[in-house]
Amino acid sequence: MNQGKQSTTAVHEAPSGKEGQSFILGLWGVRYQVKDVSRSIEFYTQRLGFKLDQKNLPAFGQVSIDNFKLILSGPGAPVPVRCPMVTLRSPVGGTA
Repeated sequence: MNQGKQSTTAVHEAPSGKEGQSFILGLWGVRYQVKDVSRSIEFYTQRLGFKLDQKNLPAFGQVSIDNFKLILSGPGAPVPVRCPMVTLRSPVGGTA
């Protein structure tokens, strides 16, 4: 539901001498994989003060606070496809 709002992500050019590089100063939102979307929506709205934007249980929910969107993806949501050229690492240094 984009109600005429523009993304709040701000991208700025890097200092001179770094042609073609940029850095991000803002963030529109984050996708978070959860086991139970309904329970997660309840937690974020009732305990942390987020507002419910959308829900399509059991696969999807979106909550927000200020200009930040949190997209909650459940077990029924599509999973991003891994790129064969990328190796993911776990926080302890092994492969994911």
